[in-house]
Amino acid sequence: MSKVLSGMIAGVALLGLAACGDTDSTTTQGVDGTTPPPAAAPDTTPPSTTPPPADTGGMGGSTPAQ
Repeated sequence: MSKVLSGMIAGVALLGLAACGDTDSTTTQGVDGTTPPPAAAPDTTPPSTTPPPADTGGMGGSTPAQ
């Protein structure tokens, strides 16, 4: 029983070390708050001229099913 318990504790410790270990050598950069973000491009897509499809009477009918 004690071997199983010590093995579980060692496993949890290794998982914690692997999750919190810092081997990444990249650096982060701060965000400059003085430069505004670029403006979004306007939507140049023309509106659709095709009508919506006709209702074929699927599941949304007004008559209750029996």
